[in-house]
Amino acid sequence: MTRLYDMHCHLDFADNAAEVAAAAHEADLVALCSTVVPSSFVAAREEFSPYPNIHVALGVHPWWVAQERVSEVDLARFEALAAATPFIGEVGLDFHSKRNATRQRQEEVLYRLLSCLDQVGPGKLIFLHAVHAADAVLDMLERCNTTAAHTCVFHWFQGTPDDFGRALAHDCWFSVGMRMLATDAGRLFAKAVPDDRLLVETDNPPHEGMPYTLDMWTEELRNTVEDLAELRETNTETLSALLASNSAKLLDRA
Repeated sequence: MTRLYDMHCHLDFADNAAEVAAAAHEADLVALCSTVVPSSFVAAREEFSPYPNIHVALGVHPWWVAQERVSEVDLARFEALAAATPFIGEVGLDFHSKRNATRQRQEEVLYRLLSCLDQVGPGKLIFLHAVHAADAVLDMLERCNTTAAHTCVFHWFQGTPDDFGRALAHDCWFSVGMRMLATDAGRLFAKAVPDDRLLVETDNPPHEGMPYTLDMWTEELRNTVEDLAELRETNTETLSALLASNSAKLLDRA
């Protein structure tokens, strides 16, 4: 059986995260856990250190920025930690509903984060959050010359066809999950992603302190691969092998 990969999750949100990580290690499931603030990154890296199948990314989530839960200390800590990890995420912009009121602050923070990455050197794998903001995120990537030095992944892409074309032109990747596949627009983009830029994700657990199990995790991943295979008119085994190859390629920078 082909190894399962989850290239964007929040395993540290689970109230039994270490237990699930241990079960995933036994099941040969590989994951990249994105974090929401630097303190979460430090804690998750320590918690998952016994499990080499769980990689941890350093993030400053735009929701936390919008909620004023990101301080100057957090940003300074990101800058101090960035050189020590190949994985960044998640970072980005979210202009949906009430969060649009914090647009300027979000853009200031993202510019600071990407500028930091420009200074610490090339080769990062960066996971991007962009809700009602794909064009603004792409503008920021261009402003900071980020895609020239790093590999960028749009998780749960929600932009326009023009945004999608711009992202492809910048060699961006796309991580697809069940939430993306639940919308007509999401399915159109998921079908159009080139084979060599395609990944899968769960984005789970969705909230802090939730109970989680390996069975819940693997079921969603398998359902995602099956749905995506049908959408892309291929078989599950072929797609699973492609996803495993793509994921391993990106993770091979630790």
